Amino acid sequence: MQPRLLQRINLWIEHLVGYPGCDQKTLNIRKTMWIATVFGLFHVILHTGVFLIFFPQTLHLLINYGYSLLIFLIFGIIILPKLIKGFNLYLGFHLSVLLLLTFYVILKLGGIATSAGLIFACLAFVLSSIPLQNAKLTFFLFFLFTIIVVFSGLLVPWLTVPVEITPRINAIVFVMNTLSMSLLIFYLTISFFAQQTHIEKLESEKMKELNEAKNKLFTNITHEFRTPLTVIQGMADLIEKNPEEWLWEGSQKIKHNSNILLNLVNQMLDLAKIETGVMQIHWVQSDINAYIGYVTELFKSLAENQRINLRYSPSENHFMMDFDEDKLLHILSNLLSNALKFTPEGGLVSISTFAEEEKKLFTIRVTDNGIGISKEYMLHIFDRFYQIEHETIGQKGTGLGLALAKELTEILGGNIFVESQPEQGSVFVVQLPVSRIAPAENFSGIQLKTDQVNASKAEITNRLQVDFAHSNKNLPLLLIVEDSQDVSIYLSANLKNEYRIEYAENGKIGLEMAINSIPDIILSDVMMPEMDGIGLLEKVKNDIRTSHIPVVLLTAKADVASRHSGLECGADAYLAKPFDAKELHIVLKNLVEIRKKLHERYSSPDNFPPIPENGYKIEDVFMGKVKQVLESNLDDDEFSINQLCRELAISHTQLYRKFKSVSNKTIAEYFKSIRLNKAKSLLSSTSMNVTEVAFASGFKNLSYFSREFTHQFGKSPKEFRI
Repeated sequence: MQPRLLQRINLWIEHLVGYPGCDQKTLNIRKTMWIATVFGLFHVILHTGVFLIFFPQTLHLLINYGYSLLIFLIFGIIILPKLIKGFNLYLGFHLSVLLLLTFYVILKLGGIATSAGLIFACLAFVLSSIPLQNAKLTFFLFFLFTIIVVFSGLLVPWLTVPVEITPRINAIVFVMNTLSMSLLIFYLTISFFAQQTHIEKLESEKMKELNEAKNKLFTNITHEFRTPLTVIQGMADLIEKNPEEWLWEGSQKIKHNSNILLNLVNQMLDLAKIETGVMQIHWVQSDINAYIGYVTELFKSLAENQRINLRYSPSENHFMMDFDEDKLLHILSNLLSNALKFTPEGGLVSISTFAEEEKKLFTIRVTDNGIGISKEYMLHIFDRFYQIEHETIGQKGTGLGLALAKELTEILGGNIFVESQPEQGSVFVVQLPVSRIAPAENFSGIQLKTDQVNASKAEITNRLQVDFAHSNKNLPLLLIVEDSQDVSIYLSANLKNEYRIEYAENGKIGLEMAINSIPDIILSDVMMPEMDGIGLLEKVKNDIRTSHIPVVLLTAKADVASRHSGLECGADAYLAKPFDAKELHIVLKNLVEIRKKLHERYSSPDNFPPIPENGYKIEDVFMGKVKQVLESNLDDDEFSINQLCRELAISHTQLYRKFKSVSNKTIAEYFKSIRLNKAKSLLSSTSMNVTEVAFASGFKNLSYFSREFTHQFGKSPKEFRI
């Protein structure tokens, strides 16, 4: 019960003194100083109460001192939780006043010897500054304490001890102050060491997380670089081979993906500049609401392409203040990009502003009704390289965008924090200080062409559909599962003459299409939203309807561990971006050739293996069940494919495509082969006549039976019996 109560009290204090974006180290410091102030208040209340009860007439000076401390400490308890930027400054002022006030009382009491132990209170005030970890403040307070001690000693000849401060009373109060101040000093010392240990542990964990995050960064940055490089390299090849068809579109794709690479490089350089302190601020005084409206307009086309409603609602039409155009652009671009990325079709993203002149504060709120953020991720959302593992909407990035937004906001003297609920959406709040010192000017044009950089989804989809529509229906069916539509266009341009192509933008859609259309080959990226390539691979290989389909993983994750992971899950091949087009053609062609082994294995009931092999285990089970059902219904001339579908719990279309893909035969052809093999067996092992054999094998038409038997075995039933 007690630990729970203490835990609740601790959480309440953290909630009281904390603020959005407060790190653990700062929170510990604020908590320690607030508790020390509360301790001081109880100390003063206790001592003042004792003086009032036992020495009401004699210690009026100490009682008045206690009243002064009560007022000052109560004010401190109220004001400390509300301070953010001026926290250390106020505490320096707070402790300096306490020192000087106590020094005055020491002088009134006749010096250190008759100060009733108040000199220990001065020492406690100095030590109270240590948890702040502000060397300048602690040095200043210690210097002030030294002056107090020196002056208290030097002024003794001119000081008078009040008559009510008898040696007995001085000793009693001296002991009381010494004990209570020793207790406070003990708490501060223990708190400091505990805080240091906790911080060291946090830093150790932080370093471990940072190293893990950096490892993820290198993997993800590889993906972020390799994907546009694949398109750039691929489009250059297409332009070289067929300039008339690909010169304009290929050039646009190269520019688009070059801009993506440039943006990634710029983000990393900006963070490096911030870290080294060379990031410069270019202040201008302009209409910030108009500027935000302009930036929002740049994302309109992107929002429309994703069928998301993007709104801008300023609190007033015009608001003049100082800001840095470039840095505010980066902050807003990152927040709007994230909001659009994690909001589903039909969702709403809104950006609103509010100016508080009395507080000299300008607030920007970017709100979405997307997937939201869990509490476990909230503390790290602005950390460098940190990424939330979403399984639903959105794509992985580098983990730099929000970190850059936070650090740019802080450079501008502002603050950024997030409020979010899973499945309800998120609100990112940017607070900037209002000043009007910079020269007034209209904002310049922004070199951000979002509508050009982000190609129309409908336009790309139409291009893909046009490319796929011209495919020969007799060619093998290839399913491309790739979240980069530029890469999909390049792949389709390379493969459309050899394959019929279908396209899926993520693993979830790809799995549905694989089950419905039963393609001959699947070519899939690994890092995708909704369901990644490994998840798709596992589901395809473990589903009886799709287990036979060869899967090629085409990805930017080119490390050995990723290759092993993909191959262990059943991938038939693993190619790294940027890939060689010829190598891709060879890999796919070889997999098509391997399919012929399946056809040879299952095309005839005679070839069916008696013992299943690991490589064909699922297919052997499937074909064995089909063969068993068909053999048990040989003499049923009314047996239909629909009955077989019910027995296998599979749709007619899926059964047809699966069976055709595995055996290169239709169910009807395979059923006829089983019946003819049964007839052959009966003719060679029984004395039944041809008519009886035909009926026993499911043939009701004797001429049809004779014709098909002759075609299958090269002899008529009668000739075979002879």
